[in-house]
Amino acid sequence: MKYRIFSLITIITCTLLLSCGSSKHKKILKSNDHDAKYTAAVSAFDKEDYFHATQLFENLLLYYRGRDKAENVNMYYAKSLLGSKDYYSAGYQFENFVRWFPYSKDAQEALFQAAYCKYLESPKHTLDQSLTKESLIQFQTYINKYPNSEKVKLANKYMDELREKLMKKDFETAYNYFKTEKYQSAQFALKNFLSEYPNASYREDAMYYIVIAGYEFAENSISDKRKERIEWVINDYDKFLAFYPESSKIPELKKINDLCLKELNK
Repeated sequence: MKYRIFSLITIITCTLLLSCGSSKHKKILKSNDHDAKYTAAVSAFDKEDYFHATQLFENLLLYYRGRDKAENVNMYYAKSLLGSKDYYSAGYQFENFVRWFPYSKDAQEALFQAAYCKYLESPKHTLDQSLTKESLIQFQTYINKYPNSEKVKLANKYMDELREKLMKKDFETAYNYFKTEKYQSAQFALKNFLSEYPNASYREDAMYYIVIAGYEFAENSISDKRKERIEWVINDYDKFLAFYPESSKIPELKKINDLCLKELNK
């Protein structure tokens, strides 16, 4: 019974404190004392109360435009959005900061954070990769502009992850042509993939499917084109053998190559 009473008192106390805090926040938000509002906003940010900090800094943006605290308000606002995990809005705000205050001491951090927010927003590889590409461009801009920054190593790490995502998407797009028996398109897409990503982790698989797709395409070609396309298959097999002489895929591909050589000898 005592425990229930104590729990009830605790709940009521917390409710009252939250109510008072909310009431105080609303009062400051409506206030015309912008210096007090700024102080409260910074205090909320320092306490990691990003919800209230975002509201207060957003409220101060217009008032401090062109004034001495404009840079601070805009930077705090962007960081508050980031703290609230509103990455899309935070990225947009960091981009604006770089545009509006290019000579600010915080411009370097803002540029990195703009790229980082897009990195965080980048979707899984099966979806549209526009944000992934934008993040890569912004990280590269950051590295070019601040090559001696301590965050260059981190930027490169994020870029590697983003490139891996793009590479996986492009490989799966090319492989889907093979899977749906569009062998000519599969060859073209897979060879483009290798050209775009010469050191790709999917290189062996790509070269493997190029040989098989080439053979299937040659087998279904008209007689005038057949010889030339069989020669392509043999050439692609030789390339695979040169790159991966110990591959477990060699026996299967060798059978295809032998069939092609027999057909050429007829």
